Amino acid sequence: MTFPKGERYDDDDNLPGSRSMRVSTNVLSASLGFFTLVSSLAFVPAHKAIAENTTPYPAEAVDIFTKTCVAQGDSKKVPTEVMEQICTCNIREIEKTYSFEEFTTIGTDLGEGKPAPAGFKEMVEGCVAEVLKK
Repeated sequence: MTFPKGERYDDDDNLPGSRSMRVSTNVLSASLGFFTLVSSLAFVPAHKAIAENTTPYPAEAVDIFTKTCVAQGDSKKVPTEVMEQICTCNIREIEKTYSFEEFTTIGTDLGEGKPAPAGFKEMVEGCVAEVLKK
């Protein structure tokens, strides 16, 4: 799997595609009021209750997600430092909420135009609000 700027991850089955990361970034950006939310992104109830995940994601996956998320931001509208904080909060909350397998499934689903699980948008918006309070 190739990521922006030529980054690669050796296990293609264990990371969401960069398209899903762009969708996540669009959700963040929409929450800030700077970009238009991807119109195909609808939020419907999840198939099962969200439980707290206690297994950390691979460090390389977290790093790639964060770098890709920050790269999708518009530094003229959202300072890079702010995007880094938002993206770090976002992956931290995703990691606490979803297993790595669930995370990769969500990434695949978003990449295919399927809706995000219930509560995902609110989780992302919570990170935006948290960072903007600082």
